[in-house]
Amino acid sequence: MLLLAECLNQQGKSTQAVPYLNQVRRRAGLANTTAASQAALTDVIAHERRVELAFENKRWLDLVRTGKAAEVMTAHGAKQKRKYSYILPQAYNITSNRLLFPIPQREITLNPQLTQNAGC
Repeated sequence: MLLLAECLNQQGKSTQAVPYLNQVRRRAGLANTTAASQAALTDVIAHERRVELAFENKRWLDLVRTGKAAEVMTAHGAKQKRKYSYILPQAYNITSNRLLFPIPQREITLNPQLTQNAGC
């Protein structure tokens, strides 16, 4: 339902997205959202997905899909580096080539016109 709410909101159908979001919030014992704009609703839905789907390994793909992976992980890495001295300086350096999965070698063998994603 949260993914449907996100899709509707991104299509500019925020009023249609709100009931799906609120249904999830009510099930969790939360009040209905007060987000009024499309941008605010985007943030509320992203937060709700983060909380509702915690420990289900959805966060990374959500960050990549929304284009926020480098920003969020770089900020998280900076915080971790300040906290723990043993983290290497090159850790948490998220670049665009780290956002792609490698193409399986068997697929490249089947189709020689495919090239491996950069950095994989």
